[in-house]
Amino acid sequence: MTEPETTMSGDTPSTSRLLKSTVIALVVALVVLVVAVLPAEYGVDPTGVGRRLGLTQMGEIKVALAREAAADDAKEASTASASQPAVAPPFADSVWTDVTIVTLNPGEGKEVKLVMEKGARATFEWASVGGPVNHDTHGDSTGAPNSYISYRKASGVTSDAGELTAAMDGSHGWFWRNRGAAPVSVTLRTRGGYSEIKKMW
Repeated sequence: MTEPETTMSGDTPSTSRLLKSTVIALVVALVVLVVAVLPAEYGVDPTGVGRRLGLTQMGEIKVALAREAAADDAKEASTASASQPAVAPPFADSVWTDVTIVTLNPGEGKEVKLVMEKGARATFEWASVGGPVNHDTHGDSTGAPNSYISYRKASGVTSDAGELTAAMDGSHGWFWRNRGAAPVSVTLRTRGGYSEIKKMW
C-alpha cells in the first residue's frame, strides 16, 4: 500500500507573494531614505517631514561641520607647504671633492675662494635654499701687482654651475649677498685643480 504524496505548497510562498514582499521592502527603504536618512545625514528634506522631526537641522549641522573641517584641512595644508623651505635643485650625479655650506642672514654677504695656479681648472655647482642671492664669481692675484678679474655676476639667482679657469695665480671663487628678508643657505660643490678652500669670514 503506497503512502499518498504530500505537497508543501502551503508552506512555500508563491512567486507573486515574493515579488510583492520585495516591492514593499524597497518602498519602505525608499521612504526611510527620503524621510529620515537624507535629512539627518545631508540636510536634504524633499518632503518636509524631516524638518518637523528635527532631523533636517541635525543634517545641516553635520554638513556645516564637514565643510568647516575640510576648509581647516586645506588651510593647514597650505600653511604647511608655505612653511617648508624651498628645495635646492639636485646636483649632477658626480663625485665632488668638497661641499661648502654658506649661511647668509638678510643683507649679509660672504665669500668662498679656491687657491689656484694660473690655468688650473675647477668644476663647480652651487644652489641657494630660502631665496635668491646676488653673486660675483671673480679672482684675485697673489703676486705683485695685485690684480682682480670678474668671471661672471648676476642678481636674484638661485644657482649657477660651470668650470672656473684661473686667469692668474691667486684666489678664485664666489661672493654671495642675500638681499632678501629671510636667511638663505648656499651649498657649493667643487672639484678640480685647487690646493685649498678659503672661507672669507
